[in-house]
Amino acid sequence: MNHETKTFEFPAITHADAWETPILFDEFETPEIPARLLPGIFGEFSAALALATETPDALSVMTVLSVISTTIAKCFVVSPKENWHEPVNIYTLIALPPANNKSLVLSSCTNPLIEWEKEQVLQLEYEIKRKHSERKTQEKIIESLRIKAAKAKSSAEQQSLINEITQKEANLIEVPPLPVLFINDVTPESLTTLVHEQNGRLAIFSDEGGILETLSGLYSNGAANIDILLKGIDGGEVRVRRKDRSITIKPFLSIALTVQPIIIQKMGDKRTYLGNGTFERFLYVLPKSKLGYRTHDKPPLSTEIQNAYLHKIKHLLDTFYSPNKSKHERYKLTLTTPAHTLWREFQTEIEKELKPDGRFSTCQGWAGKTFGFTLRIAGLLHVAEHGIANFTISENTMKNAIELIRLLTEHAIAAFNLMGIDQATEDAKTILQWVKSNNSPTFSQSELTLAMRNKKLGKSERLQKAIQKLYERNIISLPLKVPTRKPTTVYYVNPSLITGVTQ
Repeated sequence: MNHETKTFEFPAITHADAWETPILFDEFETPEIPARLLPGIFGEFSAALALATETPDALSVMTVLSVISTTIAKCFVVSPKENWHEPVNIYTLIALPPANNKSLVLSSCTNPLIEWEKEQVLQLEYEIKRKHSERKTQEKIIESLRIKAAKAKSSAEQQSLINEITQKEANLIEVPPLPVLFINDVTPESLTTLVHEQNGRLAIFSDEGGILETLSGLYSNGAANIDILLKGIDGGEVRVRRKDRSITIKPFLSIALTVQPIIIQKMGDKRTYLGNGTFERFLYVLPKSKLGYRTHDKPPLSTEIQNAYLHKIKHLLDTFYSPNKSKHERYKLTLTTPAHTLWREFQTEIEKELKPDGRFSTCQGWAGKTFGFTLRIAGLLHVAEHGIANFTISENTMKNAIELIRLLTEHAIAAFNLMGIDQATEDAKTILQWVKSNNSPTFSQSELTLAMRNKKLGKSERLQKAIQKLYERNIISLPLKVPTRKPTTVYYVNPSLITGVTQ
């Protein structure tokens, strides 16, 4: 009896040209955010700055949007329907590796804020000093009356002095602080005080990740009270009890941090930020670095464009941040019918993807806020273009806002994966390490299960989710049944990940 020996040829999947480039973890294919989405000089400035510094447009675009947020926060709400009043301030976290000119871009964008602060100092410093001197004199007079009251010979004389002291204390002159638009290093406690002094408005701009460490409790063993950060996104009431007084504020913060990607990755380890919605309040930007592709021959940012941007930001500040106004008028922006239709269609689209198996499964909480984020961006774009000349957001403005948010969703998914919040991604990383250590072009289902038996991801459901992640990233193939004597499920590994193999 003749037994024919059957041979099986390896399929084409063993060859490198049959595979797409693997998307390794912490390497993200995020889309560019073009400067054309910003109106007028803001778009021109962002594009020119990105060109001059050879940085991604997204870095300049989102920093400029944060500057606009600083100028008009607390002054506008966007109302798509009755009882929905969305503020226009934003929190932004931009991540790029070192040497990407983050500091230069940040300083260029915030320069008008610094210039305006300096001008206010020159205008207000004398008046503030005068009021401060007058208050000190009033306090001395009150103290002398207090001494007299303590030495009064009759209760009637003493009561008269007490009444006079009470009246003078009630009429003590208030000394306004010099306007401060933004800070770059602060603890939660001092942030509360500063926001109170600045009438409920303040911004944080920083090119270092240390501010996140500080706010998460660097100096309090990781147990910081970050109510001011949580409620600063929408003016929620914050009440703070001090030894000598109580502070009640409704803060409107604007935040723009340009950091290294490792900062976002470590955010998931901060217990202060876990489970309270901190992550969901930020717009995340992870642009593609241009390091290695720069030519270093680009023209500098023109003085004309710089001055036009400077003038526009100062105009917004003069209009909406004047220290002479004790209370800022709150303007309501509404949507045109076409703009409202676009926004509602976008709502419906996003809602479908919020299902457990949708594309936002790793960041449902964040994606659920995109409806409001879109309104905020639309409000910023509208005021940047029209100021207070028009209070109705157009279809074109809403279209740009939606396009911007669509792009930002891709960045957010990358950011949440980077944080390691997605369990399947973490499990996939573990399997990839095992695959690399084996350095084999294939592995079987049983080999994988055996290798993971002492790990939590050894459970079938978690294992399959992790395998799917690896397949989506072009790291391994779909499972294939090999018709051996005992049928075996085999996965092929992308040849580019195997060393010492001729491809």
